[in-house]
Amino acid sequence: MLIARFPLAAAAGLLLCSAVHAQDDLALMAADAFPIDPALLEDPAAVIADYEAYNPVTGGDSVRLCNGHPCIGWVEDQHPNGALKHKGYYVDGRLTLYKNHHPDGTLEREFRSVDALRAVLRTFHANGQPATETRFVDGMALHYQEHYRNGQLRYAEEKHRSGAYYERMDLFASDGSPISTLELVDKRKVEFLQREYHPGGLVRCEGRARYNPQRMDTQRIGTWTYREPDGSTVRTEEYVDGKVHAVR
Repeated sequence: MLIARFPLAAAAGLLLCSAVHAQDDLALMAADAFPIDPALLEDPAAVIADYEAYNPVTGGDSVRLCNGHPCIGWVEDQHPNGALKHKGYYVDGRLTLYKNHHPDGTLEREFRSVDALRAVLRTFHANGQPATETRFVDGMALHYQEHYRNGQLRYAEEKHRSGAYYERMDLFASDGSPISTLELVDKRKVEFLQREYHPGGLVRCEGRARYNPQRMDTQRIGTWTYREPDGSTVRTEEYVDGKVHAVR
């Protein structure tokens, strides 16, 4: 199970340079000439997410029964080949600590509590490379990373501790080149610098946005600049309250 799935760009107010908004990142990357090798993405058939139903931190609300009663203590399950599939510690039928394994014995995921408020969930590709890492604080996922099968970072996000807005939201191609980035540059005004890139790393467009707590949304402000792959400026747009005020 992946805690944070796309379309995150629209959900979190990431204002892309392209005119297309309510798509998943796969479609956006294809439209922006960032080809993706499906072999580098997660294989859904290799994911062992069955046990997340018993983990209240990741959203599970089920209770596992052992001999008709809520499980207490360590519980193990095996794959058909006899290899260990799952080993978890249960309290009143709910998971607090566990590891899942692929049939060949490689680790598929691990979850543990750091303390009474913090927890971390890590998942792994079938080849052993890290797939995702989610860090929770008081039941809220505040930090999330996702990796390609080659180990390269694909996506990273960080939320403000209130959960109201994202302080970081970066998307990368499989070779490590950036596709889009969001950086909190003014904590007092809650303003962000957002960029989208051409293949090769040159900036396609950039500008600032500000979080509006009344609207619970992020709006473009000031000057946004659009560039060709050679770096030349195509146009600039002036924004007021999230709307285009002038185009040059």
